Order: sequence, then C-alpha cells, then structure tokens
Amino acid sequence: MIRIAWSNLRSASGRLSAAMIAIAVSVAFIVAALLFSQAFGDTLRNQVQAEWAGADVAVTADEPDDPAAAADEVSPLTDSMRQTVADVEGVESAQLTQSAFVAVEAGSTSVTGTATNLPQGQVDTVDGSVPDSDDELMLREADAKTLGAGVGDTITLGEFDGPGHSAADGPSYTVSGIMPGSSSAGMNLYLTDDGLASAPGELMADSIRVVADDGGDRAGLAEAVESALADAGAGKGVSVRTVDQVVEEQIESLSNTSDMLSTVGIAFGLLAAGVAALVISNTFNVLVASRTRVLALFRAIGASRSQVRGAAVVESLSLGVVGSVLGVGLGLLIGWGLSTVVRAFWMPEFAQMSPSVSAFVVGPVVGILVTLGAGLIPAIRASRVSPIEALRPVDVPAAAPRIRWVRLSLSLVLGIGGIALCLLGTTSQSVLFGIVGCFALFVALLVGAKVFVPPLVALFAAAVGLLTRRSPAVKLAGRSASTAGGRTASTTGALLIGITLVTAVVVGSSSLQRTLELATAEDTPVDLVVSTAGQDGADDEKIASVLDDSPIVEERENVPAPTASVSVDGTGESGDVAITSAEAAADSPVLRSDGYDVDEGTILLDPITVGLDEEDSDVDGQSATVRLGDENLDLTIETSYAVPAGTALVSGADAKTLEGSGGSAAEQTWAKIADDASSSQIEALTSELDAVGASADATAAQYRADFASIFQVALSVVLGLLAAAVVIAVIGVSNTLTLSVIERRREGALLRALGFTRAAMSRMITIESLLMTVIALIVGAGVGTFFGWVGTASIMPASTNPVLSVPWAQIGLIGVAAVLAAVLASAIPARSMSRIAPAKGMSME
Repeated sequence: MIRIAWSNLRSASGRLSAAMIAIAVSVAFIVAALLFSQAFGDTLRNQVQAEWAGADVAVTADEPDDPAAAADEVSPLTDSMRQTVADVEGVESAQLTQSAFVAVEAGSTSVTGTATNLPQGQVDTVDGSVPDSDDELMLREADAKTLGAGVGDTITLGEFDGPGHSAADGPSYTVSGIMPGSSSAGMNLYLTDDGLASAPGELMADSIRVVADDGGDRAGLAEAVESALADAGAGKGVSVRTVDQVVEEQIESLSNTSDMLSTVGIAFGLLAAGVAALVISNTFNVLVASRTRVLALFRAIGASRSQVRGAAVVESLSLGVVGSVLGVGLGLLIGWGLSTVVRAFWMPEFAQMSPSVSAFVVGPVVGILVTLGAGLIPAIRASRVSPIEALRPVDVPAAAPRIRWVRLSLSLVLGIGGIALCLLGTTSQSVLFGIVGCFALFVALLVGAKVFVPPLVALFAAAVGLLTRRSPAVKLAGRSASTAGGRTASTTGALLIGITLVTAVVVGSSSLQRTLELATAEDTPVDLVVSTAGQDGADDEKIASVLDDSPIVEERENVPAPTASVSVDGTGESGDVAITSAEAAADSPVLRSDGYDVDEGTILLDPITVGLDEEDSDVDGQSATVRLGDENLDLTIETSYAVPAGTALVSGADAKTLEGSGGSAAEQTWAKIADDASSSQIEALTSELDAVGASADATAAQYRADFASIFQVALSVVLGLLAAAVVIAVIGVSNTLTLSVIERRREGALLRALGFTRAAMSRMITIESLLMTVIALIVGAGVGTFFGWVGTASIMPASTNPVLSVPWAQIGLIGVAAVLAAVLASAIPARSMSRIAPAKGMSME
C-alpha cells in the first residue's frame, strides 16, 4: 500500500501541486486569523492593565437591575466613602475617580471623549510631564495622534449634546504630557481634580482606586476595605475586588470583539477550505480516471482493493500534511505582516504576535480533514477498478446518463425550500430564516451543478460558435467541457462560490447603504443649510462663491428665513428662530424627500431652540406663538430633532403670512451635497463657510458620509477575506485544465496531425476556461444579487422599505476580474496543450 501510494505521489507530484497550494492557502487563512485575534486580545489586556496600573484594590458600583434606569440612578460612590476607605489600615491612598462625556476639539479635528481624573501612581510619559494646574491635561499616545496634538497644543472641551456638536465655546486646556499606549474604551483626557471640576458635562463617579501600603496583600486588603465599608453602612450597591479581578472582568467584557474577529476569520477560512475541497476532490477524480490502467495493473499483479483504496487515502493524507505545514508557515507570515501593518498605521502599541497552540492545531487539523474528506470518494472509486480494465482503452469515458434524476430532485427540493425561507425572512424581517434560506439555495446550486452546468456550457459554446462562424476551437472546447460534466461542474462550482459571495457582499452593502440613506433622507431632506443670521461680517457673495466653487455641492437654493420670536404657550420659554418653508424650494432638486412638508397651522421645531430642556421637551400638540414684525401667528407644535439648527419650518401659506408682516428679509441657502462626498470634504466646506462668516449645518450630509465610510471599510475587509476563496477557485481552474491537457494528449496530438495550429490548440483551452468562468459569473451574479437583497430586507425593520441597489460598476469589475483570472489560469495549460508534438502524442499509451 505504501509503495503504491509513493509511486502515485512521484508520478503525480506536478499535478498535485495546485491542490496543495489550495489547502495551504486555506490553512494559512485560519492560522493568521487565530494569531491576529490572539494579538488583539493581548493588546486589550495590556490596555486595561495600563489603566489600572499603580492600584491594588478597586471599589466599583454594582450594575443596576434595570439598565434602562441606570442613567437616573445616583452613584453610590462618594467622597465620604473614599475617606472611609483611606482610613483602613494598610491603605496608602484612596482616589475617587470621576468622568464626564465631552466634545473634544483640537485644530480642525472634532471628536468625543471622556474627561477623567489623572490616576494616582501613573506618571510615565513619552513626552512632557504630568499636569500640575487646572488648565492642563494629559493624553495617551494613540489619542494624541488622533487629535494631531502634541505637548503645548491647546484642546477645547465642550458639553456633548449629540453628534456634530462643536466644543468651540467650552474651556481650553494645554497638553502638558503624552502617556504611552491607548485607552481600551474610547478617548480619555486626564485632568487634575481641580481641572476636572471645571470641565463641561456631568461628572459621574467611576471607582475608588486603592493603593496598598508597601505593596501589601491585595486579597487581604480587599477584605479589610469591604469590612470597613460594611461597618460604616456604606457597602450597599458597591463591590470591592482586587485590581487583578477587575482587569479580568473588563477583559472578558471586551473580549467579544476579539472572539468575533477569530470567529469571522475561521468562518472565511472554512469557506476557503470548502472551495479547496472541491478543487482537491476534482484533482483526485481526474487522477483516478487517468490512472485506470495503472490501477488495473496493480490489481492484476495481486494488489487488493483495500491496498489500492489505502494507497489513495495515504496519498490524500500526505497531501494534507504537506499542504497544512506550508499553510502554517504562510499563516505565520500573514499574521506577522498584519500585526506589523497595524502597529505602523493604526496602533503602535499593538501586541507582538505570539505562537498559539490553537492556531497550530486548528488550522492543520482542518486542512488534513478537508483533504482526507475530499479524497475519500476518489479513493473508493480507485478501489473499484477491476484487473480487466488494464486491457481496455481508457481514452474515451463511458457515457453518463443525460439527466441525473436523484441529484436533480434533491437540488429542486433544496432550492424551492431555500427560496421559500428567503422570502419568509424578508417578509418577517428574520435574519435567521434569511441565512438558512440562502444557505439551502446555495447548497441546491452546488448539488445540481452537475445537472445544469454542462448543458449551459454546451449551450453557451454553441451561441459563441454561431458568432465566430462555427470556430472549431470553440466547438471542441464546448464539447470537452460538456462531456467531462463532473470535472466541469466541480470547477465551475468552486468559481460559483467565490463569485456569488463577492456579488452578495457588494450588492448587500450597496442596498443596505442606499436603504439607510433614503430612510435618513425622509427625516432630513436637506444636506446643508447655510445661514448668516446673527453672524457679523457675513459676505453673501463670498458664501455663494464658496458653494459654487465646491466640487461636492451639486445644487443650491436660497429660501426666505426671517428670524422670529417663538414662544411655547404655558411654559414661559421662547427663542429667536429662523422661520422658513420647504415650499420655497419645492421646484429645486435640493430636497431629497418631502420630510419638511408641514400642514397649515403647524410649526416643526426642535424644542431646544426655544429654551426647553430634555425634561420639558414633550410639547407635541401644544400651541406656539410666532412673532414677526407686527404679525402674531398661533401654530400647533410638532417636535423634530431633524430640523436644521436654529430653524423652524412652517407651511407655505403660513410663511407667506409672515412675509407680509414687515419683518426682516433674511435668507438661508439650502444645498445638495454629492452622494460620494467624504467626511473630510464636508468638514472642509463647512470650515470655508465659517471663514466667510456663515453658519453651516451639514449634519445630514455628515451622517451619510459617515455611513458610507463605515460601509466601505466593512466592504473592503470582507472582500479581502473572500479573496482567499476566489484565489483557490482560480487555482482550481488552472489545475483542472492542466489535468485535462494530460488526459487529452492523444486527442491533442490527433488534432495537431489533422492541421490544428499551436495557436488554435492554445485558444481551445483558453475558451474552455472562459466558458466555465462566464457560466459561473452569470449564475453567481444573479444568485449573489438575490442574496444581497434578502440580507438587506431581513436586517431592516418592518417600518423601512428595503431598496435593491446594484452597483453596476463594481459588478462589471467583478466580471472583468473573473475573465482576466480565467485567461491567466489557462495560460500554463494552454501552452502545454500547444506544445504537444503529433508523433510523440500519438505514440503515448
């Protein structure tokens, strides 16, 4: 058995190389994902440990029973509790740490962060020094890079009132020092206790950090602190734990991200392994077919069926072991490369990649099992070769039934069930039904590939033949691909997996993005609102010039927006608000929807603009008095947080009434921003408008740009993960064509003897590759588009209408890439076919 296996490996080493590459890529994918996720977890651990450095015991508030009421509860952590802890024997110091969520502005960068105490005992800096006055703060290195700030720069903090809020009117602080590393949960700004007291936002107590005297026993000190709090009647609602316990708990809560990375990586690795299994199975099937006479001779000289079958299993096991070893090495290189890129461009303190037992076990085990599984059926087929086959010609395969009824029936049942589940998922907004339905439909396609792929290839070849005036190369390529149905279906199936998934991701991402954009446009139909109300030195001509010269402004329209006094009856609150109407821009394309249409007698406004706080903001249906010039207009309030800042909307009739009141003739400019505008371009435009004295509200456009950015990043990551499956599928095409050439040497020699040129022989192989690729492209693009729509419709809530958005440019690129890959995959087999000499080929056994 071993000798037979060794003989087979030596004779087919070249033919098995592509299958070995396929399994190596799959294993490398899994190994790299596990190594990278472990490094990510180590990074989180280092960050959490750095935040608690210097402390030995922590007193924290317990999680509330009702998370929804957490915001209204008062923290049990107080300064008196801190004093109680500080008086415990063995405690060197106790610090009550507090934090406030704030808007952060440094130069042109505006983000959100958390202002908190400078932790006692943390004095390590990479630049500068620890803050020693209430107008100084310290940042971590990664946060300083995000803000583009260094020692001596000024950072402004403001109270956070929602996305897009500016911190320009808040207190300013000077950066005194930079700490190493980054925070595990968002941006932290470290201030002195006095500086934190003057920071904007509501301070919330986070913990009491306890430092042990002379490094005492942490567990014993935690018990002493807990006992002291209980004796003082202050132990209710708090937990006392060692810092080691707190770190482990926080790491466990943060490790979901690391686990998700590992799960996603393994999932795509298994997908690549599945594609590799098709390639390997196809390779062994072709090898068994080409070895029929050799296997029969083995049987004739005494080899048993079990020996022949065992030799095939040993051959696949050897292939799996060697491929997995190569995959582990490749995975190490990929993991190291990813970690290096992250440290260079994203997180300098990202942990070094460390060897992982799971990575070195899971990857090779998957690779070996997949290879053994893929080679099992060909091994059984090899054992069924009888000795008499050695006397029979093997060039022409036995005729197979035209229709495989069992396979067709199973495929139809799975397909109908899958489509039904997909439709159920879209109508009931059930992601589970959608996923199961798509999976069932996909399995149906793979099961039925041997039924529908060969006829489709033959039909497509006939169509191409008509266009090429019955080219012999096209006709022979179609006949070869359709005759070897199993080989063609397996290869096309591998391509089908990659193309379908890539198309599904692209279409699903585009559809989801478009659906969210339309849903957002329903509430905020105007991208950019420019106003000069209350702005000294505003120049209307310069504002118009900035908008006209901007490459992202597609349309603009001036609408009347006089400033009126609006008071809410019964509250005593009022404010000066710009009053305008969407009817003034009804004929302009600046409006993306009718979300700003208001009924006569109604005013659409944000309660904050008239001085109402969050507790008193429920004023829907109440009356408001609008005073403009000599006109007083009583309107019914309809609240909305999607109206432009400092603006209220009324109907066209009410707007005309106010226009005749003798008030101001102020205007606003409404602009439509290009769909592909980036966040940085929008920020640059608002900065230019601010420089010429205008106030710009681009919240709607900024939201859309942020959504687009997130989708683009996610799309790039997923397509990168799918690349492994596509590469393996292309390898499978090349491998199949190479084995096809080996099988058809005598056919090729005969064609050359009949007058076929080398170019025609080469063209025949390339056309065969293109036939399979185009069929996979047509079916995969259609099914992938359906999957993308199912995913979008399943995810979106019932109140939102899902929109199918097909990015034809990206689909076209997928098609071009597939065709180029088919041509490249056929290059070596085509060259090999064209170099067959007629005399030598005809003399081969």
